[in-house]
Amino acid sequence: MKSKNNQLDKSKAAVFDLGAWLGRHQAFGMIASRCSAADAECLKTIRDRELYKELGLTWPQFLEKHVGASRTYVEKQIHCWEEFGPNYHRFVEAMPLSPETYRLLHGSVTDDGLQHNGEVIPLTRENRAKLAGAVKEKRAASTPKAPQSEMSGVQKRMEALIHEVRGISKVSDRRVELIMFLERGSSELKQMAAALRQVSVG
Repeated sequence: MKSKNNQLDKSKAAVFDLGAWLGRHQAFGMIASRCSAADAECLKTIRDRELYKELGLTWPQFLEKHVGASRTYVEKQIHCWEEFGPNYHRFVEAMPLSPETYRLLHGSVTDDGLQHNGEVIPLTRENRAKLAGAVKEKRAASTPKAPQSEMSGVQKRMEALIHEVRGISKVSDRRVELIMFLERGSSELKQMAAALRQVSVG
């Protein structure tokens, strides 16, 4: 009898615990398009402690019935909280931002705001324009320069070869060897040009 009472007490305690965390979550007022750091922390606790089971629900069922958001969305928010901490959600509340973009900024974000060009921009909606400008600059700085086109590279190598050949042509004892090289190269290039011309016309 005592064992049953203990189990009952634990069950009541778990339900009470769930109610406390769920109440905190509802107080923060998450909707499907916006999740605060406090929301993510509450939902993570409910998930990790499996408190939703006290209602006889699975995790997806609990989210659908009591949170009004999909499992995919909630898991993404929890993952961001785990990876970045609460500042990610504070940033998103100030301006929309993907986890991929935030990853580029993560090292520059503190509890005080985004460090940029010697100043700290607080993570508030009033600073949305400044934050957007800073994000744009940081994203541009992290974007690798477009690689040169293949033809551009070939052209530069061709110019370098011509320059080198001109230098060799000034050495009298290498001129015969150079003439043979140029004639062979010229013949092969003409054949390639003719073959390409046929393909283009065809």
